[in-house]
Amino acid sequence: MHYIKDIFEGNITEHAHNKFVRYSKGSFVGPLVNIKAMSSGVKVSASFHFVDELLMLATQVIGNRQVHVKGSLVWNSDLGRELEDLGIKYSKVTKSRGIFKYVLDNEVPFKEFVNTFGSYHLLLTVKEDDLTFVTKSSFPKPNKEFGPDFVKAKFPKDFAEKIMGEFAFDCPLKTKEIKISHHINIDDIELPKDSKNFEEARKLAIRKGSIIRITEIDGESKEQTIDVEV
Repeated sequence: MHYIKDIFEGNITEHAHNKFVRYSKGSFVGPLVNIKAMSSGVKVSASFHFVDELLMLATQVIGNRQVHVKGSLVWNSDLGRELEDLGIKYSKVTKSRGIFKYVLDNEVPFKEFVNTFGSYHLLLTVKEDDLTFVTKSSFPKPNKEFGPDFVKAKFPKDFAEKIMGEFAFDCPLKTKEIKISHHINIDDIELPKDSKNFEEARKLAIRKGSIIRITEIDGESKEQTIDVEV
């Protein structure tokens, strides 16, 4: 599920590939995540890269119960029919520069909703039982600084091992607090030979370079670098 973990384990999934479509040649600040385990639960704050991963973990807490969500669904194509097919109502839809934004403030079958729309851009607030999940209302602009505060979530304390296993897979499971950052270096982009247009070529291209992963536990940092083709 967690694409950085997949890449470090040598498992290049379609999900991981899609996460790298946004990169051109160059060096970039990659995903950021902070995790803090407490007696009352597990707090996670992360950059925008991990919204979908954290939402999928949230479905394991809530399941497919009807819960209230507030926020928006944002994408570069019309998703009205898909929302209608699932019986999801939205209070407003706007379109600007080819981007559709559906405003949500209603009940949804949570797991089915996330499974259907989690690969798009979901900016949500969900508060249910022992789970809190809150994102900012809009994504950071390209080439602007960002931090591990785009999404803030709190999971039940029995999810500590699961969250550590996904995001801090190379750290001791009993770690109480950890900060993780990544730097993405793209040295070359291999374009498909039979692509029909630029947009298709951009999506199918293989990006070659490296990922520097920095983990900080109790003030002590560890760094590792791997080469990637994704």
